[in-house]
Amino acid sequence: MDTRQLRQQVDHLLQTGKYDEIKSLLLAYKDTTEHNNDLAMVCYLCTIYEQEQAAGQRTIFEKTGSTAALLERYTTLKFFLRRIDFDVMDDMGMFYRFLSEKQISSYELLRVIDFCVVHKDKVLQKIGAGTVEETAADTADAGSTADDGTITEKAGADAARQVCFIICTNNPVYAEECIYYIRHLIVPEGMEIDILTVEDARSLTSAYNEAMQCSQAKYKVYLHHDTFIINPHFIRDCLEIFARDERIGMLGNVGVQSMPRSGVMWDADRYGMLYEQHIYETALLANATGSEAPYLEAEAIDGFLMVTQHDVAWREDLFDKWDFYDCSQSMEFIRRGYKVVVPNMKAPWCVHDCGFINLKSYDAEKEKYIEEYFT
Repeated sequence: MDTRQLRQQVDHLLQTGKYDEIKSLLLAYKDTTEHNNDLAMVCYLCTIYEQEQAAGQRTIFEKTGSTAALLERYTTLKFFLRRIDFDVMDDMGMFYRFLSEKQISSYELLRVIDFCVVHKDKVLQKIGAGTVEETAADTADAGSTADDGTITEKAGADAARQVCFIICTNNPVYAEECIYYIRHLIVPEGMEIDILTVEDARSLTSAYNEAMQCSQAKYKVYLHHDTFIINPHFIRDCLEIFARDERIGMLGNVGVQSMPRSGVMWDADRYGMLYEQHIYETALLANATGSEAPYLEAEAIDGFLMVTQHDVAWREDLFDKWDFYDCSQSMEFIRRGYKVVVPNMKAPWCVHDCGFINLKSYDAEKEKYIEEYFT
């Protein structure tokens, strides 16, 4: 049974009230379930159903009725909780209204906290208190915004004072949340930010080339739509790294000093810091550089976030899918005499809500990479 058929079967069970059969169905097709983020999430949400059913409460499946509604409910709750976790929740009232309108049980709330929250005690305390800490002082310098929340242009700004965030996306819900975090960053005095999204792209390289040509900004931040920047001083910290050496062409949050000849980045020690959210947990990836230097030079950085102060064309002639664009771009910068670095972070700058990684084209793209850069 393929993904589409399995999802149709789950929808049928939800619509006919045969909730007890959902988990066993998904586990019967475990390989299909484990390679699809939506189906895997439904499988883990079965634990909420089981707890609510045992407690004699109306269950999460009764409140939704379809996989689409179930996943929308989970995603919204997850996003609210993460905003609380990282102090970017603008309106706790919206959160409480959501809990009430959707009839979120304590079992559901606590389970989703287990899945996606880093600072669990802090989040529970804030929810219980009914307030979040004021962040106005931290965000007062975050740039002028219009009433509709869009970043206002500063007249006469030149390219050297512009930062452009570039997001390639096929999911407007995640893209909107990614932008929400960008709008909460503190923008240094005299700097201006812009946000570009590219949809329906043939590949990441083609999307990034298109966006790069559309922006005159000296500093460009290429990021996945499921990357959420939680360091409020992200822009300042990137600019400080670039100011140290004009030869620093690109930086990332995770990278390797020497790219393994196998072509697989994680065959070597990866340095940097990151919160990675998988389907059922949020894990800290942290590997210190081992020195007090402000950054570590790398041969490759992970593509969930890549920041540049020089423009180099992405190799869409070679990498026409969704893998190895990051390792390739790292090598293209190095070929031109630039440094690629990973900052020496004291805490993660980002959350990457990556789920399961699709490796469908990985091996073929890897062979292209090895042939181009190692032979």
